[in-house]
Amino acid sequence: MEGNMTYLLMLAVSAIEVMIIYKIRYAYSRLPIFAIMVSIITITALYSISILSVDKYLRAYTFNFATVDLVLLVIMLVYMYQMKRDLRDLPVAKQPDFLVILGNKCMGSRVPPILSERLEKTIQLYNNFERKPQIIVSGSKSSESSYETEAEMMRKYLIDHNIPESAIIKEDESINTVQNLEYSAIEIHQTWQKKTRPRVIIVTSDYHIPRTKWHAKRLGLEVQFAAACTVRMLKWPAMFREFTAIVWYHRYSLLTLLGMDLVFSLSMCM
Repeated sequence: MEGNMTYLLMLAVSAIEVMIIYKIRYAYSRLPIFAIMVSIITITALYSISILSVDKYLRAYTFNFATVDLVLLVIMLVYMYQMKRDLRDLPVAKQPDFLVILGNKCMGSRVPPILSERLEKTIQLYNNFERKPQIIVSGSKSSESSYETEAEMMRKYLIDHNIPESAIIKEDESINTVQNLEYSAIEIHQTWQKKTRPRVIIVTSDYHIPRTKWHAKRLGLEVQFAAACTVRMLKWPAMFREFTAIVWYHRYSLLTLLGMDLVFSLSMCM
């Protein structure tokens, strides 16, 4: 009887966990503080069950779930803090030789709002500098059904907004942020003829700055950054997608950590 009750409780915990994971994205997209509070309450409840339960299997099961949730919450909070700090500490853009616009997923033939904000920021920078830099538009097709590459859509947008076509370099092979940076660096290397190091500004969205800076540092790129503001209605969902991208990129380290947690949880059953 006790065994059946334990399995039912474990099933209930699993169902609640799945429901929270499913709903947390929508909650965060509307009100991040509410989603964070729900996560904290859930983690506290799971750890409380783990401490108070007399059944060793239920104790181990809830402890494992609580630790997984805690790791994900810490990653989210660190990302939010890093974004705020990076935006606060962004220096004033100095005269560049190149402006690099990172692509964003495009569905259909229209430039989406997030990408248009990046383009508008680039146009503003381009017009502010006395010596006009070259502009690199970076991005391949968002999907097989896409009509044009992100780079081509950006090129047309810039031309429609009075940027000379001769000032635009198209990089249309990259499919993610790392490749945006790598392939744009190759374009700069092939274009730059002087012996001095070119000055480069990477233009991307505010929520995208932390991960872009991390990748640029890892690749050894010495660049400046310019952040395009994202409207709040789009920013919070985009931040959650950015969080999932960070988790996916570090998945092997996280799986190792969670594997250690699983081993510890199983040891509680012995």
